[in-house]
Amino acid sequence: MELRGRVALVTGGAGGIGGAAVRALAKAGVSGVAINYRKSAKDAQVLADEIVRIGVKALAVQADVQSDAQVRAMIGKIRDEFGRLDILINNAGVTHWVKVSDLEGLTDAMWDEILDVNVKGTFRCTRAAAELLAVHQGMVVNVSSISGVLSPSTMSSLAYGTAKAALIHLTKGLAIALAPKVRVNCVAPAFTDTPWMSTHYGAAYQRVIAQASASYPLQRIATPDEVAGAILGLITGGDFVTGQTLIVDGGLSLS
Repeated sequence: MELRGRVALVTGGAGGIGGAAVRALAKAGVSGVAINYRKSAKDAQVLADEIVRIGVKALAVQADVQSDAQVRAMIGKIRDEFGRLDILINNAGVTHWVKVSDLEGLTDAMWDEILDVNVKGTFRCTRAAAELLAVHQGMVVNVSSISGVLSPSTMSSLAYGTAKAALIHLTKGLAIALAPKVRVNCVAPAFTDTPWMSTHYGAAYQRVIAQASASYPLQRIATPDEVAGAILGLITGGDFVTGQTLIVDGGLSLS
């Protein structure tokens, strides 16, 4: 896909992998980027201002992907502002940190939120954007996780791994549903150095990174820019690729 003249939407785009994807798309030549957020209005606007300074039109747009009405309103704003939508990156996600062995600790409410945001949210956004994406043969990239491919005891929760595995299957189904005009692919990153992870682990974060890095053939964890690079590669270099999941894990799944 040639990026000049294209417009992208990144859900959960205010920071971490989402923010890195926004910057990568802007630097690679898209003409506009919509940065979705649920609560992080300030961070989304700061990023939008940064993107504008490098000559790319940017819009910070609020929507909770758990609400179909809000999602459809968001797509409507993008249509009004840009007149088109070519790339949708479904990055919005949520988890609850519950040990895999703690079955009683994983409540129905946790299951419901994790599945709703990670799986149904992706479906809602793709459904709402499908018509616009088809006009110029656009593309969807879903952000799953290595926890949807493997079942490590260290994953944030069993519900999260299940949701991310479902997202990989949803990618395949959407690739069939939206063909031939829209391609749908997925990335599955392993442990990535994001503020979200740093906040969770707190003072132990550097020790956790060191321990995790030792188990990767590449001997380190991913950066958000590296995951964004994989997303960008699927968009710009995979015109005959659809329904696939690119594992971005430093070789972890090989062992």
